[in-house]
Amino acid sequence: MFFIFNKSIIILSVYKCLKKKYKDFSKNLMFLSKNLIRVLRFPLKNNKPDLLLSLISIIFAAALQMSIPYYLGSSIDTALNNNETGNLSLRPFITIGILVLVLSIARGIFSFFHVYQGEKMGQSVAFNLRKEYFNKLQRLSFNYHDNVHTGDLITKGIIDIEGCRMFINTGILRIVFLSVFISTGAILVLNVDLFLGLLALSFVPVIGIISSYARLTLRKEWYRLQEQLGILTRVMDENLSGVRLVRSFMKQKYELEKYSIASQVVKSMTFRQISIRSFSISLNSFAFLISMSLVVYFGSIAVLENKITLGELTSLIAFMSILQGPVRQIGMLVNSFARASATSARLFEVIDKEEDVKNIEGKSFNEPVRKIKVENLSFSYGTTKVLKDINFEATPNHSIGIVGPPGSGKTTLSRLLPRFYNPTEGSIKLNDINISTFDLKDLRHSVNLVDQDNFLFSDTFFENVRYGDPAAPKEKVNWSTDKAQIYNHIDTLPGKFDTLIGERGVQLSGGQRQRLSVSRTLLFESKVVIFDDSTSAIDTQTEKKIREEMMSLGTGITLIVIAHRISSVMNLDEILYLDSGEIVERGNHNELIKLNGRYSELYNMQINPELKV
Repeated sequence: MFFIFNKSIIILSVYKCLKKKYKDFSKNLMFLSKNLIRVLRFPLKNNKPDLLLSLISIIFAAALQMSIPYYLGSSIDTALNNNETGNLSLRPFITIGILVLVLSIARGIFSFFHVYQGEKMGQSVAFNLRKEYFNKLQRLSFNYHDNVHTGDLITKGIIDIEGCRMFINTGILRIVFLSVFISTGAILVLNVDLFLGLLALSFVPVIGIISSYARLTLRKEWYRLQEQLGILTRVMDENLSGVRLVRSFMKQKYELEKYSIASQVVKSMTFRQISIRSFSISLNSFAFLISMSLVVYFGSIAVLENKITLGELTSLIAFMSILQGPVRQIGMLVNSFARASATSARLFEVIDKEEDVKNIEGKSFNEPVRKIKVENLSFSYGTTKVLKDINFEATPNHSIGIVGPPGSGKTTLSRLLPRFYNPTEGSIKLNDINISTFDLKDLRHSVNLVDQDNFLFSDTFFENVRYGDPAAPKEKVNWSTDKAQIYNHIDTLPGKFDTLIGERGVQLSGGQRQRLSVSRTLLFESKVVIFDDSTSAIDTQTEKKIREEMMSLGTGITLIVIAHRISSVMNLDEILYLDSGEIVERGNHNELIKLNGRYSELYNMQINPELKV
């Protein structure tokens, strides 16, 4: 009784486990099918005529190719029959030769339309997915980009979209082609002789299984290889980006060894792929030749026993030879579906990502900024709170400086003001209106951040300066670069504003890059300008000139300066000292010096280092 009870519990447990696995499998299958349907949405919606033409071409191409063995066998039987009556003639062979040529030309024309329309639809899918994917990346906030690797996003935007593109031709259209081809071939060979037809088709499931298994294995290996190639690329990229550091420390040998190790892994994985592919091809050929040998042997006996004609045996062997190629493509078909399922899932994971910084289109803000007010502002990265209860107010007549030790939350605060992140608590207001209600385009035109990472494009001075306003005239570019104290340097160059600055401005000094970034912001004509340690590489005298030029523009610019250098903020109207995400001191320079607190200590360390603190 106890044994029966235990057995019942085991059976019940196994049943529950299988039921759960079945539900999980069904759920995953529905999820993958849903993604594939979304990929198909593009050709079904926008390319219906192309899809119809491609399907018609497939049917005709398959039918024409499968008709060739039939006519070949008929011509042999006709020639042999004439020979028995003493009228041996080459006419049947000449006729079949011309007919095969005509059929081949017709098949080639239909195959062209099949392939062309398939590629056309695939490129259309890729084009639409690229736009949708890239558009989504433009809308996702810094919070998303902080947690993903740029290389992964680029891989999805290239390799994963390519997998979806190929799915149209190598997946959907190929399944139609193979279905028509194999079913037509099966009917024709079985119509010749049932037993011989089954022998002729015996290689189909064997090759289909072997090819599918090999393709799926290769797909897994291919993904591993892509990851390893990413590592190899990263090693090379870091070496080339840090070429000056490598030379300085004489680490060429170390870098070469590191690259060789990564390259050796790629080589080993590639050889494994070659082994799998070679083994699969050998097994497929062996299965086909075994089937062919059996058909020839038993077919010859059937011919001698007058069960079938020699022409029918010939057509049977020709059918097998033609079927061999398409049957091998079953593995490619399975691989295409598997790859498209995986790549589309990764791609739509990004496209369907919920935007935490949502844009309210149509709620414009075009008025002058009278005041920017931060009220009870707090912000957290996950569970880590980096800003706590921040309050301040800035106007065109009341500039704000923010200093503090590294990690105190200064940069995070600078990125909250243009709403690159949403605050966890509190609010930021322009003219007493919450910035979360504004169209982001208007908001970021009014509130502009000159980041500490002065990113420059591999283009000319002229195009880098007018990035925010591509239609800006030359006079305006001259004006902004003059105000940013970079015009004189550009004017001394042989190509002047048409000079290429190199990748990320590699040909410029740190101070020149920062001044160019400032000139770009001036041209943008923002009403609130935030400097996040973006003048640290500029000498104090030049920085002072830039600040004076900005304040003399007379357009009501509100200035917020975040800096490590006291000289960058000491002349501003109010200075906030941040530590651990909180304002621990505030006031103007003289008030904070008299307070004799942390600001005073920092001042003495930077300005009067000989004083004891």
